[in-house]
Amino acid sequence: MRMNMYTVRAFSKAVMHGSKFVYQTVPRLLTIWLDLGENKVTAQHETFKKMTDNIAKSIREAPVYKVFPFNNNLLAKTNQN
Repeated sequence: MRMNMYTVRAFSKAVMHGSKFVYQTVPRLLTIWLDLGENKVTAQHETFKKMTDNIAKSIREAPVYKVFPFNNNLLAKTNQN
């Protein structure tokens, strides 16, 4: 769990500071976060809450052109049931 938190933190920094690998980092970031959020026990863990705060911060601070193309990915992953 902590390793995923550090991975999410690194990917969030990468999204905010560079655009070279944005098409690889943002989908991976969303996949890690959503996969962990599916488990109720994991979703209530303090580390997951820190990850969520980190992702929210990076979405607020990142330029829109880096995050906007992945709205469809986010909707598709949340409606997979």
